[in-house]
Amino acid sequence: MSTPIGAVVVGTGFGLFTHTRALREAGFEVRAIVGRDRAKTAARAAPLGIPLATDSLEDALRDDAIRLVTVATPPHAHFDPVMTAIAAGRHVVCEKPFAKDADQARQMRDAAKAAGIIHMLGAEFRFDSAQALLRRVVRDGLIGEPRHFLRIYHQQGNSDPDEKIADWWEDAAQGGGFLGAFGSHMFDQADYMFGPLTRVSGVLQTLAPGRPHRTADDAYSVQFTTGNSVAGTIMAAQVAPGPLVMATKVAGTRGGAWIQSGASYGDPEEVWVMNEDGARQIPMPADLVNVAPTPFPVAELIQTEMDRWHTMGFDVPPYARLFAEMRARIEGRDPDIPERAATFDDAVRGQAVLDAVRLSSATGQWQDVIS
Repeated sequence: MSTPIGAVVVGTGFGLFTHTRALREAGFEVRAIVGRDRAKTAARAAPLGIPLATDSLEDALRDDAIRLVTVATPPHAHFDPVMTAIAAGRHVVCEKPFAKDADQARQMRDAAKAAGIIHMLGAEFRFDSAQALLRRVVRDGLIGEPRHFLRIYHQQGNSDPDEKIADWWEDAAQGGGFLGAFGSHMFDQADYMFGPLTRVSGVLQTLAPGRPHRTADDAYSVQFTTGNSVAGTIMAAQVAPGPLVMATKVAGTRGGAWIQSGASYGDPEEVWVMNEDGARQIPMPADLVNVAPTPFPVAELIQTEMDRWHTMGFDVPPYARLFAEMRARIEGRDPDIPERAATFDDAVRGQAVLDAVRLSSATGQWQDVIS
């Protein structure tokens, strides 16, 4: 049996709830966690048995057994720990949205490439079972050439004006908003399925009542085109009264494919195709079946509604697959499945899309995506 590879997690929210569990499931040894306050970090790390809790990434990296750094801080706080990890020659997984803007994203990408380290973006839903199967269906040509993509997500949430959510979700200056928090996943899904987005037109809105201090969006509608003639519409709202609405559909020259979602988030999803052979469900291949999610086990660390979202466990199985690919690549092996994690190259393209959507919303005009 190979010796476990050591990892350090930067961030005591999503990093603690999801990265720590997924790293362990992928066979890493979580040897340290880094937070802003050493005492609070130690208190949060103790129930999970993490040996070192510190407020200094440099201190953690004195441990030569740590070969991987995962960064799960807010987007405006990604740059420093990512660059510190790269300078120390460690491999890096960084959360999305990747940076404050595309210029900062390019700096991190270029530094990672120059250092020769393995770099990945935390776009874990590339490994969601239904999303991965839908991509296989499209890439295998079951619907001909893809022509149009539709992705809708409207949830009823965050309607209580006193509910505490992460500062960066509300503060545009921190690179936040629902566009960055959730839209980055949607744009990566389209990019990974069809190729880079080249032009966008976007409208950002704030719908949450009673939160006048919020400067970042909580709803967005985006149209896009790609270089290979796919057009699409992506829309989402964090605060949309009424039932949950989820839809993902692709129309092609020979038919269409879609994800049949349930009434509640986390319900089992099916992938369907309609073409000249009729409509049928596509069986889930064994290599794409994720284990059932399990809630975060330490109840006293779940303090806000936002924590509850992040502790339901839906992110952990796909994130474990992302970390499994990282482990395989560190060990010089091929990953177990053909799907691949996003790299910092993908992260730069995604950040450029976010920048272009925000500029489009401000100007009311279509914008080229400059990555």
